Amino acid sequence: MMGCHRLFRPGNLVGVLVLAWAALLAAQTNSNQSGSQKRPESGVLVLKQKVRRVLVDIVVRDSNGKPVHGLTAKDFSVTEDGRSQNVVSFEEYKLDAPSIALPPNAPSQKPNVFVNVPKAAERGPLYVILYDMVNMEVEDQITARQQVLKFIRGKPAGTRFAIYVFSDELRLVQGFTDDRDSLFAALDPHNPKPHVPQSFLLSRNYGYGDAISTMHVLTRIGEFLEGLPGRKNLIWMAGTFPVALYPHEGDPQDLRDDIRRELNELARAQAAVYPVNIRGVVLNPEGALTGLTPYGGSASVEPLPQGSTGGGLATPAANGTTPGGSPDRSTAAMRTGSNLQTSGASGSLASDYMVENDIATATGGKAFHSDNDLNAALTEVTEDGGNYYLLSYAPTNPRYNGSLRKIHVGLDKSAYQLAYRRFYYADDPDAPVSRRAKKEAGDDASEQVAVNAQERPLYASLEYGAPLVHQLIFKVRLHAVGPPAQATPEQLEKLAQQPGFVRGKNKNPAKLPKDLQLQKYAIYYGVVSKQVHLTDKRSIPLEFAAVAFDSEGRVLNGIFEQAAEDESLRPGQPPQPAESREPDVYRAMQELDVPVGATSIRVAVRDLSTDRTGAMEIPLPLPSEPSLSKSVSE
Repeated sequence: MMGCHRLFRPGNLVGVLVLAWAALLAAQTNSNQSGSQKRPESGVLVLKQKVRRVLVDIVVRDSNGKPVHGLTAKDFSVTEDGRSQNVVSFEEYKLDAPSIALPPNAPSQKPNVFVNVPKAAERGPLYVILYDMVNMEVEDQITARQQVLKFIRGKPAGTRFAIYVFSDELRLVQGFTDDRDSLFAALDPHNPKPHVPQSFLLSRNYGYGDAISTMHVLTRIGEFLEGLPGRKNLIWMAGTFPVALYPHEGDPQDLRDDIRRELNELARAQAAVYPVNIRGVVLNPEGALTGLTPYGGSASVEPLPQGSTGGGLATPAANGTTPGGSPDRSTAAMRTGSNLQTSGASGSLASDYMVENDIATATGGKAFHSDNDLNAALTEVTEDGGNYYLLSYAPTNPRYNGSLRKIHVGLDKSAYQLAYRRFYYADDPDAPVSRRAKKEAGDDASEQVAVNAQERPLYASLEYGAPLVHQLIFKVRLHAVGPPAQATPEQLEKLAQQPGFVRGKNKNPAKLPKDLQLQKYAIYYGVVSKQVHLTDKRSIPLEFAAVAFDSEGRVLNGIFEQAAEDESLRPGQPPQPAESREPDVYRAMQELDVPVGATSIRVAVRDLSTDRTGAMEIPLPLPSEPSLSKSVSE
């Protein structure tokens, strides 16, 4: 393992013009309100170290359900628990506003040299499709797949999607990409790589209608998204939506903790949920003979307020339970044996619609049901979730007491409809991870990543399937050092501790084959220095990391290091004044041993002083290249 070193000689990088151009454009984009992935520049550092800020995404729709543009911060008012809040930052985001991209005439990179700038402009925030086959009837699965494939063929260029499938387990079958062919392949049952199954016949055995397992699915996806910059839109495609939103008096503490964790993860991830009911128009809906209606509950229930989305979302009390200890009509819970299930209308279609509306309202999304055109629904989700306003405020109540805080956003234009998350829990974001959380996470590699993300922010950008991140622009060359070699006992011991070799709840390291072959990779980094904010001239606040994955997204090996000065790199030269030593490009180098058969290496760089990050994923194996006879600077 070789440490990261700062090189002091001025950069003569061939191709550094591309890197410098991208860095300059990134800085311009981040100061422009049209960027699709940026966060408030003034709040990046303050959020974590000085003042807590609450971020609120707001979708504003007109009477026809279309996004409204051109509003200003003065048009909005915000209260928390009834107390007026001062808006600290405000930005408008548009789906049609492109991000940075390499110019068409950019010089081509040399073999195995990569830069974390997309070739084509990205558009909009991140979208996740949760293809929930556990909660689909078999006869609906074929139709749903066809509709999703139709949508992918015509999705807006530059929009980035990831695809999860929930069948016998939750799998990420496609990480974030704007490539239609890759998304299409993930839904192709004949694709040899991970894909959505052609059909899933065992849903009754794997939690059909079970709210507890569904909560865990939403929590896991929230953990994956947490730490990635910007808004995310979670498109939940299913035939039924069993989920608990609020604990109720009498529920055991572990259930209360699960519900709280579910909502916390979605809020921290800035994830709005868009439930899409794949059943379409149901001619003879369940519950029709009981007097239930799809949007208003039973006939005896009072009508909903004007402009309501339906569902009768009950506001939780300060302790997170439904007021009065009685279940609200849309997310009421009852126990059948050991399984928590949504009751509402005893499993009726009307109850399902109300639950869809409730989770969409609670998280700032929108529910889609009673519509046979799923392609049109997905298109509308893309437009709706890609046009929004982002504001932040510093709460007047500074206490981290774990209480539920209710958010209300007002708009001085009564004809418009607002969608935004309605509450959050005032937990201390800097509190150490509890022993219980670490113990539970030790049983599951994916949950361990979430725990690690709280301790080391760079983890979020290093997750398998995470998007390309270009807050900090860098260039990297990946080089295979020599042929594969058999792993030493010391290397086997280290690899056995990686999450990729932990099976289920077995905490004991798996026995690796003694003849395991490893390929050593040298990773050369180049970062334009003007991007990096130096608070101390004696050190460079950069962190470098690389993680190798297999085809299932399991971690095989990884390395994390901070930049360190090395005066021996300037032999015979006297120490230079700090102000004269800063080069055009900071360079660093790492080495990583990767098991043969790994399918990708994800690399990332983080500026510790501003928390700005750059990351990209490089597929393996690498194409052949001439022997490395010159420095990466050439």
